[in-house]
Amino acid sequence: MKIEIMSIKRSFVLSLFAIAFLFVANSCNKCTIANTNEETGVIVKGAIIYPKSGYITSEVSSYHFNGTGNYANSFEVSFDGGQTRVPVNWGSYDILANPMSVNCKASILKDVTVDTINGIVRYNATATTCKSCEQKRYIENYVLVPKINSGYTVWVTPKVTVQ
Repeated sequence: MKIEIMSIKRSFVLSLFAIAFLFVANSCNKCTIANTNEETGVIVKGAIIYPKSGYITSEVSSYHFNGTGNYANSFEVSFDGGQTRVPVNWGSYDILANPMSVNCKASILKDVTVDTINGIVRYNATATTCKSCEQKRYIENYVLVPKINSGYTVWVTPKVTVQ
């Protein structure tokens, strides 16, 4: 009888160790997302876009802003890390947006390419986010690009991958 009780206690203790090991092993699978975003293609490097009000992309049907229409005065831009803000020079630049919902921690790869043969500008934004961070946030992913020729079509493609 004593041996049976000791065997049960030993099994119980070993089970607790096994459960604790599994818990620790699973909790160590942390999601590691870069703290910086990356911009490639024809995006003006270092430019920070400041919309003057709310989520503009929720109110418009196009994500290409070229200085015409109701939102021409809705943006400012900084070329010095946010120290100063100036109106956008619409004669030299356009703004593209690629809105998406992501989990609270995300890293974004923004890429804008120009297909001059077919007259297409492609703006791909790929977000990598953690599934462990479940709180959603809406981001508009504004980028400043050199003036887009009239007649070009702008394609915006958002993609979200979850780790």
